[in-house]
Amino acid sequence: MKDGSMRQFLAVWTLLCLTTLEAAEPSALVWPAFRGTGNSRAEAARVPITWQLRGRSAESWTIRLPGYGQSSPVVWGGRVYVTAVSGDEKEHLHVLAMDLKTGRLLWQRDFEGTQHVPDADAVSRGAPTPCIDNDRLYVMFESGDLFALSHAGDLQWQRSIVRDYGEFQGPHGYASSPVLAADRLVVQVCHSGPSYILAVDKSTGQNLWKVDHPSQTAWSTPTVFQQDAVTGVIVSSSGSVRAYDVENGRELWFVTGIQGNTTASPTVSDGVVLIGGSSERRGPPPPPGVTTGSLAIRLGGEGDVSATHVLWKSPKVAAGYASPLVADGRAYFIGRLGTMQCVDVRTGDVVWQHRLPDTAWASPLLANGHIFVFCKDGTVSVLAPGPELREMGESTISSTDIIYGVAVTDDAWIVRTGRGLTRITHQGNAE
Repeated sequence: MKDGSMRQFLAVWTLLCLTTLEAAEPSALVWPAFRGTGNSRAEAARVPITWQLRGRSAESWTIRLPGYGQSSPVVWGGRVYVTAVSGDEKEHLHVLAMDLKTGRLLWQRDFEGTQHVPDADAVSRGAPTPCIDNDRLYVMFESGDLFALSHAGDLQWQRSIVRDYGEFQGPHGYASSPVLAADRLVVQVCHSGPSYILAVDKSTGQNLWKVDHPSQTAWSTPTVFQQDAVTGVIVSSSGSVRAYDVENGRELWFVTGIQGNTTASPTVSDGVVLIGGSSERRGPPPPPGVTTGSLAIRLGGEGDVSATHVLWKSPKVAAGYASPLVADGRAYFIGRLGTMQCVDVRTGDVVWQHRLPDTAWASPLLANGHIFVFCKDGTVSVLAPGPELREMGESTISSTDIIYGVAVTDDAWIVRTGRGLTRITHQGNAE
């Protein structure tokens, strides 16, 4: 090969390698799943603490999405991925990828759902959040359809778990997000019908294991944790909290005697798992020995650890839609009516409480040394973590839709509303 041809070949080869790496390798701008890595923390992020609605720049944008969705965005390799549904029965499923800096649509893939449910405000609408790794994007819909796509949007595999195991049952739909643990994807199906936890090979979608779970309703997402040499997932559903070994599905331990833990996902910190639960009375009082509200469980033990590993449980500590956030030995819970409580992780004592402008469906986040609460009405409350209540500022997101989920990058917020996606940076503010 002549020198000129060799140089041309090397240039093309280098470009191809760089292009491949750009699509496959993560940059520092990574938010790979629901609540990031499962704890809603991004301490190193340099996101704006407050902002004003003054026009837009090339790096702050707002785009409208097809259909409607309650999932959170995920960020990987300079791209934002998000899902939505449309149609009278949410039969049309949409997966989109946008350029992180500009909001430009890179690709959109559309599918038809297996289980059709009439669209309604009180029923989940594109609620499960995708997850992503170096290999693929993994997407679940309340239609029971599970997909794996390449970062470029090519379909790798798909399956319908409702066709395999029966349709989802219950009045409010399905909302749990899939989670990655090593080489497998874990899916929780907890509803009024036959319930189960399923692990599939992330490369093929084939079953690795499937275990039965009590028929207890949950819209929460399982949380991955490490217990000694075992990697597990914790599942919180109405009436129990259960931990499973991701290797084989073996139940490690469980806690019962609780009620109201249907929506918030578990949060693990320093050997303790925080479970958010509602204390609202919508029917008769709980039976003897059953406590509503939230609780903390010390990791470890085997079998029924209700009497040995529960640090505290309290009807005075309430969680609604948002999952608890933990920072410096304190946990932050948000009730259905918008009251935020700072609680000692080890004792359950309420340190302080604060009435927010509105309730929050999106979970609170810790970033840039501050706690951010994206309220349902578009108000963003900023507080300092610590034993004293300190309000640090307030901003707004201009939207007529509910804020459902937020992703954090190095220097920007990605905010998901029902029909839109907004990026907010220091260099400019979204309209």
